[in-house]
Amino acid sequence: MKSSKTLNFVVFLFLIFFNSQISFSQERVRSNMINTYSKTYTLAKSVVVESPILKDGEYTYKFKEKEILVEFKNGYYYEYHPDKEYIKAIIDWESKYKYKLIIVDMEKRNVPLKVGSELTAEIIKIEGNQYFYTSVLNNKTGNGSFKKVK
Repeated sequence: MKSSKTLNFVVFLFLIFFNSQISFSQERVRSNMINTYSKTYTLAKSVVVESPILKDGEYTYKFKEKEILVEFKNGYYYEYHPDKEYIKAIIDWESKYKYKLIIVDMEKRNVPLKVGSELTAEIIKIEGNQYFYTSVLNNKTGNGSFKKVK
């Protein structure tokens, strides 16, 4: 009788262990499927813009009587301010004229930006080497322009 209780207990423990292994395996499969779907969705959502209107190079704009240097280079946006202040962002082109900036690094005081902030902009008019844009940051719209330097 004692050996049958021991056998029943061992079988019971084996069933619990086996069931947990199956559950664990099913959870791993489910997790892998979700990860694969997420990656596929992200790739499908990505847009490759062959020829964005703003090419790599240097641009300037005026802010409070000071000329600010802007550089588009290898998928990044750099903005250089006086006193060694700067803003660095990734450029995500959504179309030939529309892009999103995602701030990745900055050393700039008194601006409504922080690392992770997203700003969208659209080039609305081009006159010679001047590019006029409308931008949206924190649901606020602004207008401005860049002038191509080189």
